[in-house]
Amino acid sequence: MGIAQSGVAFRPTNPIQDIQAFISQLFGQSAVEIPHPNRGEFDIRNQGDVMVELFDDVCFISNGDLVWELLADPNADMKPLSRRLGSPAYLLAFCHYDSGGSFGYAVMENGVRTRTRLQTADIAELPPLIESGEPQQFESAWLSATSYLEEDEDSPPEEWERVYRLGDQEVTEDWLTAHMLGEGLEANFGVCPWTTDATPIYHFFQLYSK
Repeated sequence: MGIAQSGVAFRPTNPIQDIQAFISQLFGQSAVEIPHPNRGEFDIRNQGDVMVELFDDVCFISNGDLVWELLADPNADMKPLSRRLGSPAYLLAFCHYDSGGSFGYAVMENGVRTRTRLQTADIAELPPLIESGEPQQFESAWLSATSYLEEDEDSPPEEWERVYRLGDQEVTEDWLTAHMLGEGLEANFGVCPWTTDATPIYHFFQLYSK
């Protein structure tokens, strides 16, 4: 199964005492906690489905609508979201959609958006790559890595795929942003939810209009 996860990663400024109240306040809707759902019954790409993962002092809140506009528009204001989250020092909004080929992140540091990168495929209203701000430290090595075009005798040269090489690792251009996102989560939070062997504390919520 592919990964479909999108949301925010941050370290809460203060411990979250009431997670259900926190989610209700974040979304401005009534949040009702539900048991761990079956995969077919729950999808964070649905407007009303929210997943929370707690890894020690790191919190992931996953819901596609929470962050998509912030990723698609580098000029969108991230401050309201940051305030609702308690104004964490480092906030990373992200998406990792294998099936749709959309990967990206927006970084806010000390209340200022400093970096945005969104890579998409076949979304008519968006260019294949949106970028703003200076690359983060976790990106720098890959963005300056050597690369080559992988020849394919069955395709014309303009369709050959670019491959980036760093040490003994190789990543194709289509997956470069996804790979850097995973490394960025590891570098800044010590964990990437879809690659770690660690088991978080899970909470699942359904949102309802107040």
